[in-house]
This record gives sequence, C-alpha cells and structure tokens, in this order.
Amino acid sequence: MNALFETYNPKAYNKCGFHIIAHYFGLPGANANIKSLLQLRPSSDTSIVSPSGRFRIHFDTSGVNAPYLLDSNQQPVPGSDLAFADTVGAICDHVYSVEVDSLGFPPPASDSGAGGGDEYDIYVESLPTGEYGYTDWDPAKPVIERVNPTYATWTVIRNEFESTYTQGIPAMEVTIAHEFNHGIQVGNYGLWQNDLWFYELTATWMEQVVYPGVKDYYQYLPTFFSELNQKAFNAYETADYAGYERCIFGIFVQNEYGSVVMKSVWQNMARESVLPAIEDAFKSVGTSASSAFQLFSEWNYFTGYRSRLAGQFNVSTYPLAEYYPLPAIDGEGSLSGIGVVFSGEALRMTEHFFRVDAGPDTIGIAVSNNNFSAAIAYDTTNFPFSVGISSGGNAGCVKELSGGNCLFLDVSGFSNWSLVPFISGSAIVAQANLVFPQPFDPSSQHAKIPYPFMQTTNASLSIYGISGDLIDKLQGDGHVTRYLQGSYIVWDGRDGAGREVGSGVYIYVVSDGSKSVIGKIAVVRNQ
Repeated sequence: MNALFETYNPKAYNKCGFHIIAHYFGLPGANANIKSLLQLRPSSDTSIVSPSGRFRIHFDTSGVNAPYLLDSNQQPVPGSDLAFADTVGAICDHVYSVEVDSLGFPPPASDSGAGGGDEYDIYVESLPTGEYGYTDWDPAKPVIERVNPTYATWTVIRNEFESTYTQGIPAMEVTIAHEFNHGIQVGNYGLWQNDLWFYELTATWMEQVVYPGVKDYYQYLPTFFSELNQKAFNAYETADYAGYERCIFGIFVQNEYGSVVMKSVWQNMARESVLPAIEDAFKSVGTSASSAFQLFSEWNYFTGYRSRLAGQFNVSTYPLAEYYPLPAIDGEGSLSGIGVVFSGEALRMTEHFFRVDAGPDTIGIAVSNNNFSAAIAYDTTNFPFSVGISSGGNAGCVKELSGGNCLFLDVSGFSNWSLVPFISGSAIVAQANLVFPQPFDPSSQHAKIPYPFMQTTNASLSIYGISGDLIDKLQGDGHVTRYLQGSYIVWDGRDGAGREVGSGVYIYVVSDGSKSVIGKIAVVRNQ
C-alpha cells in the first residue's frame, strides 16, 4: 500500500491518502490485488480506548510500526508508544467535541464492531515521508447503496511526526481533525467520485477550525495563489492539485457567511454533487454562488502586503491574509492617452488580476469567470475576454469614469463574469453608480442598471414603455452581477419575445421583493 501512495506523492505533496484511495477505487484499470489490500483493515498487537469511550487506538509496541513521541529537540523518546496512543486518544476526543458537539456534524457511520468494538478505529502505522494519514473503507460494504454511497470508515495515522511539514503533537492534532472529518463526510453524505477535491478542501479547512493555532495548511497556499488563473476552481489533479490548497475557500466562507454555510453544502451533498450543493447553500443565505465566488476573488487579491490596503476599498480579507502569498498577476501596463487593454482566455471558475500604472497610483483589476454551468459540466473551454481602461466609448463599457475614461470588460455572456477595479488616490475617480451607458443602442450595447439591495434571491428588473405597458422582465439572482463595488442587472434592450426595442424613453423598476427603485433609461438605435 505504501508503494501505491508513493506513486501519487511527488515531493511529499499529498498529506492525506483519502483521495488517493478513492481515486484508485474508481479507476477502471485498477489492480485487483491492490484494491483488495486497500479494503483490509490494518492489524496491531495492542489497542486502548480514548477517555470518552468513542475511539479505539490500535498500535504495535515493537517493530517498524511502533509509535513514538518527540522530545523538545524533535528526537524520538524511547518507550513512548503508550504515551503516543494516550495522546492520540485525548486529541480524538477533542476533535469529536468540536466537529460533532459544537459544529453539529453527525459522527461517522458505525462499523458494527468490525474493529473490535463500537468505537471509531484509529490505526497507527509507518507511512511514506510526507503522508500524515488516510481514511479508508471497504467499497464492497456500503452502508447506504446509491449514486453516492455511504461507508463505515477507519483511519490510519503515521507512527511518528518528524518527517512532515508540521512536526510533533501539532501535526498529530491536525491529522486527526482532518481524517475524522473524512469519516464524517463518507459516512453521512456519501462519496461523489468527481468531487474529491472538495473532500480534501473541507478536511483541511477543518484543521484550522479545530486547531486554529496550527498553520499546516500554509504549505499548500503557494500552489493555489500561483495557479488560480490557470486551473479551474473545481479542478482535481492527484499529484499537485488535490484540494488542500483551496482550503482557504472554507476560511473565506466561514468568515464572510458563517461556518453554517459549509455545513449546509455537506447536507446538500447527501442528495447532489458539490457545485449544485454550493449553489443551493448560498441561495439559502440570500446570495448566489457566482456573487460569492467574485467576492472570494476580491479576498484573494488582498493578500500579502496588499492586505493592509483592503480597508480603503471597503473589502474584507482573511484574518491572516498578510501571511498568504500574493496571487499571480496576468498582466501589467501603463495608463497612456489611449488607455490600456489586456486580452486573454479564462477557464471556468478562474481568477485573473491585472495592474495598471497610473502615475503616482496603481489600479488593480480583478476579473473572474463565474460560469458554474461550465464548471458542473467540467467544460474545458477557454473563454476569451478583454479588459482595461479606454479613453473613448466601448461597447463592453461597465463603468464611466472621470476624465472621459471607461472601464470595460468585453466578453460573451456578462452573467458568467465579474469585474472589480481597485482604484486609489486621484488616478481615476468613479462617478456615481448610474445606468450606463445612457443612452444605449441595443444593437451593440447592454445597459447596466444598478441593483442597490443586499439580498438577491428575489431580484427582479421590469421594463415598461412610457405608456405603462410591460416590455420585459428579468427575475432571479442569476441576473445580478457585481461590478465596481456595486451590483447591476444587465438588460440587452430586447422585449420578452427577444426583439430589440425601438428608440425612446423606458421606465425600469428594480426590486428585491420588498423594496423597489424606479428610474428612466433612454434607448437610441443607430439603425
């Protein structure tokens, strides 16, 4: 088994063998002998029960698998096998108290005494360098058989923590918090084979929920921040993009919406795969997954030294953002007399950042592709886009700026994108959030109509002719897009039957279901 784990573990990337086991079980050409080994519980010569009676810790008192603690100099303590097991038991009980008693997750599924009792089983063994532990199960014995079957699991942790990124007892703590969470996931919400990245994301996020003082996840952040513009958020690669590096999504959700949203995602996963589960979880708190993903990209821009600047843009960021890496920058340029343009391509659910030198100030631009439909389908299309600041009119203009400048995003399908600039100093000062462009030509432009409300679930835009007849109506949070620290509903200038409206003045009504704003919009057709 260790030989199998090592083939997935270049440069000790994989801390947890859970996703490796799940991935291997799902391979059509997986070796039957290796699969049968993965289905077997380890065996040990001794076991103890944790103080709460909820966990049984299995270990050897001699041989290669015998555990040992480390002294203050990170050296092995002879004869510390029992102390090691006692420490594991105490940590297990604490993890249970947080994940089950405090957060309200259900405990792992019962194995009906398969490990020698009704306790949850923790086995201690020698593991490959860099691997902290793994959670395993027998796929031939589902608890509930369905598209996403549930299983009773057991956990294996390494017998020493001296060859890991974090060492000693802190490493043991986050390992147990991580692996026990996998037991909760698989035992209650089932196994979605295509969503293994989210299992690892959540289990790594849970480490800092249970043990906020241990920062083991820091080792994976450079991978995420250097590749957030290249790899889709729901990408899964066994060797270097398994999900640990995206644990900060859990930290973002926890701080912005509360940990109840992460729990809601998992409750939804009992009946649907992860992306629909995420969409439904955000709807339950009055927002959309696309809006949340755009806000997530804003947080990711304000890391490192930029974290100190977040307040001046009225943007929140991670509590420890100053210790996080800066995100990859797609392009840099200078604001000349004719403006600056960046062109590129974006996979579904990727983030792209640009910097514009504007004299004494720097303008940051964040563009994110929020195409959840493409993500659900694992679409690998590269969607083209152009973004920048122009000195004249532009069909894709999102915001008119002072000095005759225009911030624009030229894409196909505005609802699948978001654009947020970070403008400081006197470089460019945005005017008030008004309908823009005004007037507009439906043959080449879309109108951005401000949506001034916090809740988007019942968002609607109604367009009326000057005589009061209803021309078009857009309804639902999918029509609300955030731009320039504000939200807008985009109208294409067509009526309910898809026909371009004629030139004239129209009345719009924007509502969140309880409050409304009324305004006028002018249409001037050049044809």
